[in-house]
Amino acid sequence: MLKIGDFNTLKIIKTSRGGCYLDGGQREIYLPKADTPRGAAPGGELEVFVYNDGKNSVGATSRQPTAKVGDFAPLKVVSAADFGAFLDWGIEKDLFVPKKNQSSPLNEGDTAIVYVMLDYEQTGVIGTCLLEPHFDTDTSKLEYNQEVSLLVWDITKLGAQVVIDNRYSGLLYHSEIFEPIKIGDRKKGYIKKVRDDGLVDVVLQPQGFLPASEQAAATIITALKRGGGFLPLHDKSEPKEIYSRLKMSKKLFKKTIGALYKEKKINLREDGIELNR
Repeated sequence: MLKIGDFNTLKIIKTSRGGCYLDGGQREIYLPKADTPRGAAPGGELEVFVYNDGKNSVGATSRQPTAKVGDFAPLKVVSAADFGAFLDWGIEKDLFVPKKNQSSPLNEGDTAIVYVMLDYEQTGVIGTCLLEPHFDTDTSKLEYNQEVSLLVWDITKLGAQVVIDNRYSGLLYHSEIFEPIKIGDRKKGYIKKVRDDGLVDVVLQPQGFLPASEQAAATIITALKRGGGFLPLHDKSEPKEIYSRLKMSKKLFKKTIGALYKEKKINLREDGIELNR
């Protein structure tokens, strides 16, 4: 069955000077010349992305779209009208987001976080900014300290709301953020707490001192070597300064330099730390 808004491996029916025609089941799908590889011949197969080219027509491309059906993605608005907006998703035909699918009006130049889905007739691809209904609330497969991918889709008083692994809803609290962060950012994160209501708390660093300290110790030693054996950071340094240089929290930094000092790998000075040679 043909999957609209996704990749399909289709057989070549015939070729022409302008491209080739692919077997789409009950229809032939035209693939433009620019997307048709050299040597393409009838009977061969091509993997293409299939999308609705019009109300009753289907198109194909060999280009890699920014997102496909079932994905959450940050997309740029290329034009807007009273009835909806059109977003660039990496192929020639823009992705349409109807006005009723917008949480707030989209304007040209905006970056919107959208969920890509099939329309109500299941024949075309559209986007929606109303993300909540599309999150998976079965978080039973998530585990404490599990590494995950994060996509920031909103900033609230509590923190940054994120999409976890293109599937779940999560929250990154402001107290856990030590760097500038904005809507559309993609980050590596870790599961801190899985709640009964399906929501998940995440952080940007692994939890538990042992796994975190190994990574942090290697980071500090590397920074010391690059700095000629000295790093102007100490237990009174500002958290933002520590994060700016080492991408770790002040709490983790203090614990790690304490461990490195006990192992006699570094010396502690009032103005920073130095590598023990």
